[in-house]
Amino acid sequence: MGFLLRPHALLRLMLLLLFPAIARADFESLPFALRLFLSVDRQSNYSSTLARQASIAALDGGSANPGAVAWSVPVEPTTVVTGSFVDAPSTGGRTVIAAPVSLRWQAQGAGTIALAYAFTQTQNAGGDNGLTQSLRSDEWIGGYGRRLDEHSAAGFTVRLTSGRIVNDASSPALGGALSRNSTRFLAPDVALGYSRDIGKAITLGLVGSYGVARGHTTVTNVAPLLVPLPALGTTLTIPPDTVLALVDDMISTVTLGAGLGLHPDDATALYFDAKALRLSTHHSGSQNLGRFAWGAEHRLHNGLIVRGGVGLDTIGKVNLSAGVGYRATPSFEAQFALQTNAAPELNPELGRTRLLSASLAWIF
Repeated sequence: MGFLLRPHALLRLMLLLLFPAIARADFESLPFALRLFLSVDRQSNYSSTLARQASIAALDGGSANPGAVAWSVPVEPTTVVTGSFVDAPSTGGRTVIAAPVSLRWQAQGAGTIALAYAFTQTQNAGGDNGLTQSLRSDEWIGGYGRRLDEHSAAGFTVRLTSGRIVNDASSPALGGALSRNSTRFLAPDVALGYSRDIGKAITLGLVGSYGVARGHTTVTNVAPLLVPLPALGTTLTIPPDTVLALVDDMISTVTLGAGLGLHPDDATALYFDAKALRLSTHHSGSQNLGRFAWGAEHRLHNGLIVRGGVGLDTIGKVNLSAGVGYRATPSFEAQFALQTNAAPELNPELGRTRLLSASLAWIF
């Protein structure tokens, strides 16, 4: 993967010119929930660019581009059912698991219909330090796309995510005592995608998405609070789990992305993706972020596909990944992948996270 890393310094400079520079200290002072949404976007739809599945410019069913998913036009109607499992342990002692399942149906003249559901949950939410940091969510995804002509395709997806985020943190308002922020949220979003080829050697992809997450946060104290009452000469004890505040907020997310694929031969593909993202809230601040990713895949003669990639964003977060796929028969395919530093936005609370994923697909 050395050839992927050589342009690192130059491309990082390009990123800093394209997007506002963000001081790491300032970024890590943002609320946990806001940084969590940025981290989840990194793994949006369980189709990240970095080897787990495919680039915005990849013309297949695993692409992060809704238009590319509709590229294939089978002779006979075809159904693909995929089951996956994602395990993401962190050095802080917590583990996030996810179980996505998807169904894709394609037919000539009818386009492609895609449906998916994903369950996410944090195991051992207290970690090694006893502070609760967790996410529990359900995602429902639906999409449609079709070929526009011989060289292009377009599509869209809609997604509804509901869940709960819990975060323990020291509160200056409580004299440094721990408070617990428990946020329930509902987040609909829509994504549009367009893909095309330029001969056999070049593929292009464009995506855009918009989403709104409405959150309701309950703030409670973790331990008993002692409140002096000098006028009465006594101290009031507030028991744990007392509601101290209720806060409603809304997070809007806008993303724009583009991908370029180079195919020097039928077995090899090189991909480059760029993505700009903006999160805006009413009470928790806003954040702009730019992300670049490079990836490569090569198909071997024995049915194996090897993949690798590197990602970089405007706050200097870097992650690497590698994966392998195996097409045992025309109706069965398996994929495995490993990604390092998979949730760098949450490193202050969780430590470094390693992501392992496996999926099985049946085609009939």
